Amino acid sequence: MALTKTRLVCLCNHVTAEEILGILRAGALNTADVQKFTAAGTGCTRCVREIDAIVEAYQSTVKKDPQLRIDFEK
Repeated sequence: MALTKTRLVCLCNHVTAEEILGILRAGALNTADVQKFTAAGTGCTRCVREIDAIVEAYQSTVKKDPQLRIDFEK
């Protein structure tokens, strides 16, 4: 999948690939986290598979820290 950062991923909520990557860089771990902070994929849900793919691709490039635990509830 060719990922253009300015490409609109979620048409319903106007969320770009760059915004999704920004949330992932900030510590989001999965699609649910991305949805919580951007609302991407919460409208018609047609883009959820694409968000999943972006999350998976990003997570496969990031070195995992087993001590890291982010609490998004604060």
